[in-house]
Amino acid sequence: MINEGQELQALRAHERECAIRYQNIERQLGDGKEKFAKIENMVMGLYGIIITGGLAIFGVVATLAIKLS
Repeated sequence: MINEGQELQALRAHERECAIRYQNIERQLGDGKEKFAKIENMVMGLYGIIITGGLAIFGVVATLAIKLS
């Protein structure tokens, strides 16, 4: 049978293990946040490229329409 001292020791060991696990979880979440920010910046850059490309195509089409009319 387990006495109070052993129960307390087991509880403290459990708390130490949980503290380590939570630190690892927080570290991984922080790493994920940095990666997400990087991906978000890449997507915003793609938006700029798409808009610029669309405006360039519009300019070419408008120029051709003026020349052909």
